[in-house]
Amino acid sequence: MKQPEIRLGTHGEDYGNWMSTPVFCMVGALLALSAVLAALSFVVFHIAALGVLFSVAAAALLALLVWITWIRKQYAFGGGGMMERVHKVVLSHLDFDGQGQLLEVGCGSGALSIRAALTWPDAQVTGVDYWGAAYGYGQAMCEKNAGSEGVAARCRFQHGDANKLDFPDGSFDAVISNYVCHNIMGADRRGPCCGRPCGC
Repeated sequence: MKQPEIRLGTHGEDYGNWMSTPVFCMVGALLALSAVLAALSFVVFHIAALGVLFSVAAAALLALLVWITWIRKQYAFGGGGMMERVHKVVLSHLDFDGQGQLLEVGCGSGALSIRAALTWPDAQVTGVDYWGAAYGYGQAMCEKNAGSEGVAARCRFQHGDANKLDFPDGSFDAVISNYVCHNIMGADRRGPCCGRPCGC
């Protein structure tokens, strides 16, 4: 299916980033703390071994922060465009004629649901997510983004658990999901078709 050219986030929408701001800030704070402790170990306490340990930790955290900064740029809407490319691939492989009901499991900030609604003007799209605190996403963010992109009437967002979807059988004509499996832990992390761990 040839998809129309769609650029999300051109009206001031907030789609967040796969590399979340809290993670970015936490690594930065740990880097600053390690650097301070290294300096104190060398200058104030005169414990060279401890200073070296904190210096190594600071160097590792600096490398991690550089990588996170690069990843954030790549995954930013209007940045490196990684998420847009991923979304296009997901939708291009979907066996869906654009009519009826579409479900996204793990909708995050609503970007893929909104792209689907823009791609298929006759589709009704439902996005569900657990919306854990780590990413800062939520239902209000999704609804605001959908309204700003002009698809609020065809997008519905609600809290839900990927392991216990609260919909009757046959409610949807197609289901999409991406960047969700890594958030499912323990015994719940099983493939829907084979029962083996995700990634099989």
